[in-house]
Amino acid sequence: MYPVSEEMVLGPFQVGSLRIVFASLALLPFALKHLRKLNKKNWYWLLVVGGCGNLLPAMLFTLAETRIDSSLAGILNMGTSFFVVIIGVIFYKLKPTKFQFLGIALGSLGLFLLLRKQLEVSGDDVYYAMWIIIATLCYAISVTTIKYKVPQLPAIAITSLSFMIILLPALVISLSFDSFNTILSHPDGFTATGYLLILSLIGTAFAVALFTKLVEVSSAVFASGVTYLIPVVAVFIGVLSGDSYELIQILWAAFIIMGVFLMNKSRKNLSEQGNYKN
Repeated sequence: MYPVSEEMVLGPFQVGSLRIVFASLALLPFALKHLRKLNKKNWYWLLVVGGCGNLLPAMLFTLAETRIDSSLAGILNMGTSFFVVIIGVIFYKLKPTKFQFLGIALGSLGLFLLLRKQLEVSGDDVYYAMWIIIATLCYAISVTTIKYKVPQLPAIAITSLSFMIILLPALVISLSFDSFNTILSHPDGFTATGYLLILSLIGTAFAVALFTKLVEVSSAVFASGVTYLIPVVAVFIGVLSGDSYELIQILWAAFIIMGVFLMNKSRKNLSEQGNYKN
């Protein structure tokens, strides 16, 4: 575990809000092109997509990773798939199979054991890990909203319009935390902004557009299954950057991966059921 660095240029809410501001500005030309598709019926759902899928997780993940390793955050991100299935069953009347029930149970056990191990390592940091769980719930709300509430919109329209809607709230948060003054006054402000721009343009704007397209052409459960790869990459990068990682945590992570696999095993059935309309 590592504490917040005293040399940190931007705080978690500054990073999270500026990330959304920069990504929204990059996508604004596409939003203006598709502006006619924004109407009274879909603006609320696009707000849910933007708020739950991008703005809130950007804050929560950044806050959590001031106290927990990035590799752990990547593993906990697999909770998205569980929440997608649960939301689909509760709100969209999808019928889970026995494999999905088993997957939910196995994955939930893995998440619980991983968090319990985290609690043994540092009782305070486990609460920061919970922010990741909340963020994955937000992701799941966004994914299911895209699939079942605005399926008629093309992926680039959903992405750009949802970011346009959350641009103002993100800008207000940035100004509230004096983000721009921090960039101008800190000696490493512009360097930090350069890295943040890379994260915003590639890791947010471009990546979200691709993910939204994946949700559009597949099932919500299958799309959320990209969380298979996130922990692998996160652990690899985390080890390279000096994160500590115990073998037992890898075992619990394997439980989560197996749970996600079982839930995706019957994704065809969920996709066929997932013709829910407004």
